[in-house]
Amino acid sequence: MSRIYYIVLLFLGLWIKYEKYREQPMVQFKLQYLLYAETSDPTYPLICGNFPRTFKTTGFCSTIKVIEEDINIDGKKEFLDLELYLTMNETLDVHSITLLLIFDFKIQDLCLLEMESMAVITHSSALPGGRLDVFGDLHLVQKTPLVCTPRKPIRMNRPILLFGSPDWLVNIYEEYSKRTLSTKLDNVLVKWTRGRPYKQPFLVKTKINYDSVEILYKPKFWQVMKWAWIQYFSILVLSVFIFKKVKRFLFANHIVTTKIERST
Repeated sequence: MSRIYYIVLLFLGLWIKYEKYREQPMVQFKLQYLLYAETSDPTYPLICGNFPRTFKTTGFCSTIKVIEEDINIDGKKEFLDLELYLTMNETLDVHSITLLLIFDFKIQDLCLLEMESMAVITHSSALPGGRLDVFGDLHLVQKTPLVCTPRKPIRMNRPILLFGSPDWLVNIYEEYSKRTLSTKLDNVLVKWTRGRPYKQPFLVKTKINYDSVEILYKPKFWQVMKWAWIQYFSILVLSVFIFKKVKRFLFANHIVTTKIERST
């Protein structure tokens, strides 16, 4: 009985539990952003952005240019090209930039997911700068597999930019890190340009690619059975065939001693 139990456990241990596939997500920049710049005056960071006016800004984002393009005309945009100009006092120098960008992120081929997500760009330098160029890919981060249902999408639309606490930036990071599903910027390349022309704004220029993402999900019952049929049935047929050949060889050549008992 114990042998049968261990065989069953081994069989279940080899059972498929998770599956993955790749999909091009539908991503759209929500025109919500927050720029936090640390300057040569430690007590006076510059903060500007486009978000609900529940927070007092200390800087002025004079111009923002946004381009999102669907190059192959499949209804899904491929990248975000953004330029952000921070107007500032000519006596201040910028030494650190943190930029939060908010997106609508959707997948819909096999699993249905709708969420508000974020990309964080951060860079600092001991040399005062006048321009920051950033290039990267927006990737999906999963802590748990998705449970996909065809008619019930997973929605995570809670606002990310919340300014309720005094240490609001740390609070935003902390709450975002707790999410089971999020996005982040990967394959990041950065160019920091030192110096700033007189009376010219600080320029942040970034290009973010919306590449296909790998999605981990729990397969449905029939998908598991299909996989099990292909994997285990072929092994079972081969095992039975080999076992019969071995048994016939052992008994035909009297390698194993046998005894026939007849019940009365």
